Amino acid sequence: MSHESNKGENSTIEEITLERWEEFEEAIEKDYNTITQLKNSNLVDVSNLLFRGQANKSWRLETTLERYVREKNVTKRDFSWFDYWRILKSIKPTIYSLAEYKPEFENFDIGPLSTDPPCYEFMIYIRHHGFPSPLLDWTRSPYVAAYFAFNDSKKDEDVAIYSYLENGGKMKTTSPTVPQIKGLGPYAETHKRHYQQQCEYTICFTEAYPFMPPKPNDDKIYACHEGVQFGDLQDFLKKYIIPSTEKKKVLRKLDLMNINAFSLFGNEESLMDTLAYREIENKR
Repeated sequence: MSHESNKGENSTIEEITLERWEEFEEAIEKDYNTITQLKNSNLVDVSNLLFRGQANKSWRLETTLERYVREKNVTKRDFSWFDYWRILKSIKPTIYSLAEYKPEFENFDIGPLSTDPPCYEFMIYIRHHGFPSPLLDWTRSPYVAAYFAFNDSKKDEDVAIYSYLENGGKMKTTSPTVPQIKGLGPYAETHKRHYQQQCEYTICFTEAYPFMPPKPNDDKIYACHEGVQFGDLQDFLKKYIIPSTEKKKVLRKLDLMNINAFSLFGNEESLMDTLAYREIENKR
């Protein structure tokens, strides 16, 4: 096991390179013990420890909106909250006309100190159906994160599982001139995959007018998560790098825990994916 810091312009991510899957489980158990101690010793709420699995260690912490505009060569790269709300408003009539579920839709009405974007439940719904979103999705389960890391991994590329702690028990400090991460929490009436995957979400944003007094409906700009200043007791981020050669062992264990495509997605395509894994891949 080795540790190093991956330092970008504004961020410090603790990278931990592992040799075996079992080392990840041991590290996470230590992290949970630390979280328990923090919760027992602080009056301020300690955030849930969140996880995100990615099939290639070189991939950035990138929302589907960021990835979409990059891969499609979209000219506009910076979206304000109002920009994205207008997009949501434009797709709402089609969704309400054709989709069976009609998620709640809110007007754009944020106050000067608001840190929650409008239409959160609507955003979760379209995010789980593949529409580009500024939400970065996480799970409270390290094993669900491991499934997403290993399921589509390639044998010549190590995987990455991130763990993220937004608040370690102190009042969170922010600056209007620096990107900040906001956790949006698990409580939402939305798509069932939100609960099947034990999801939580974060957004990253900067103030549109950092040097001006806040006014009602001042807008905010969605930003890149990796531009944040990560620390020890707020926005604490670890990146566990695990060899993809552990894939077969990990997926077999996860399936025995009933963590597979069907349990996480719940449609017929994911059922076929799970059956193919059990009857073909896992029997090799």
